[in-house]
Amino acid sequence: MPNAQKLAIGIFVALVVVVVAALLIWLSGERGDGPAQSELAVAPVATPVPTPSLQERLSERLKGVTLATSDEAIRQLAAGLSSRPELAAWLANEDIVRRFVASVDTVAEGRSPAQQVEFLRPQTPFATLERGGGHVIDPASYHRYDVIADVVASLDTEGTIALLEELKPLIDDAYAEIAPPGRTFEERVRLAIDELLEVPVIEGDVRVEPKVTTYTYSDETLEGLSSVQRQLLRMGPDNVRKIQAKLREIKAALPSS
Repeated sequence: MPNAQKLAIGIFVALVVVVVAALLIWLSGERGDGPAQSELAVAPVATPVPTPSLQERLSERLKGVTLATSDEAIRQLAAGLSSRPELAAWLANEDIVRRFVASVDTVAEGRSPAQQVEFLRPQTPFATLERGGGHVIDPASYHRYDVIADVVASLDTEGTIALLEELKPLIDDAYAEIAPPGRTFEERVRLAIDELLEVPVIEGDVRVEPKVTTYTYSDETLEGLSSVQRQLLRMGPDNVRKIQAKLREIKAALPSS
């Protein structure tokens, strides 16, 4: 029997069962076989629980803070996450929570968060070498991202998770501004981490093809990666390892969903 015909019969049987069950319930009430109306249990009406305000959800250290005024508090709380001075420099940017939330959501979509973190853009240009009648990425280009990878690797994992938990009310409010109904930030964090963990570590020459204003990977598998995956790949094998190692630590330490 074709699958479509089996499906149609299955739906028909299900409808018959529902109709018969409804009919039996209705008949039992008509014949007086069931309990009298007054004897039927009345389900209590649940009292709506008011949604706690942002201030009610904040920790004691963050009382009085709002999304608009949270930057300075976050800078102070995050100061101990890394001994690298670059972290403090990055946190000097404004609207930290919204940038973080938008970046995570963008990465979860497989897109590069360059717009949210333009301050991390390398100051030296991307470079290639001519080799074997084509172009390969100049390994020196990878070092443009060493600082980013080193700062990420230096983050205290437990402290990072604890800070994310403490900032959750602010993060949730910021995410509610851009998220469709039913989507949670916790889900996006896991998706973003998984997106980056799928990036392969490529040793040796990586061939690229020059285009009008940029380069594409000669390997179709690499070029087929998402834009944010290609961005991480461009950081070079050593930096990919460092970042992925920290992401695995953070993912393992995240509260169970």
